[in-house]
Amino acid sequence: MRKLIVGGCIFLILSGLILHYGEYFEIFTGYSAISALHIWAGIFFIVIFPMYAWDHIRTHRKRLKKMSWVSGSGIIQLLSGVVLILSGIVLLLFGTNKLALSTELHFVPTFFLAASLFLHSLIKK
Repeated sequence: MRKLIVGGCIFLILSGLILHYGEYFEIFTGYSAISALHIWAGIFFIVIFPMYAWDHIRTHRKRLKKMSWVSGSGIIQLLSGVVLILSGIVLLLFGTNKLALSTELHFVPTFFLAASLFLHSLIKK
């Protein structure tokens, strides 16, 4: 399950960067296909992320009582994932053209999620 979540995060991060910086990626001319894949992966992520997060928190609740780098990076992952899900739902409902602030609000936590995933994988548990 963890590999599925991490793989989904990496795919969503990369496809989101391609969609945001599309003018620099001329090889990807089919933006509609990438956009559709990003949306469908996001919908899958909306379903699977809360279940995995809840199970992961319940499994490691004894270690979460003290603050450490592992729990800090996990908290950043949880918060950035929630912000990405909520802003993604707003973008899905209203579109990216009408809500520029929501687009940026959806883009910025992507970097926090990527950095915390990387940090979380480096730390010895």
